[in-house]
Amino acid sequence: MVTKIIGKSLIGRNVVSDRGTVIGKLIDLSIETLAGKVMMLIVKPDKSIDTKYFRLNERGEILIPFAAVKAVKDVLIINEGGIPRA
Repeated sequence: MVTKIIGKSLIGRNVVSDRGTVIGKLIDLSIETLAGKVMMLIVKPDKSIDTKYFRLNERGEILIPFAAVKAVKDVLIINEGGIPRA
């Protein structure tokens, strides 16, 4: 059974790697409008993260492909190996 989650309810949640690293807070989602599929998470980096290792947008926010999401609970858990590096 697939549980549907309203994207708006995810905004503000912490994004954490499967190795326990706090990456930051989810601030937006990039959606492919024709199919209605979430493509990217847009994450405000945590102060402890060195962003030079991540793909960033023009505002310095981290871009993480939705395919890297392992679990959605109180936090979004990301497969660290699925995060594209800069």
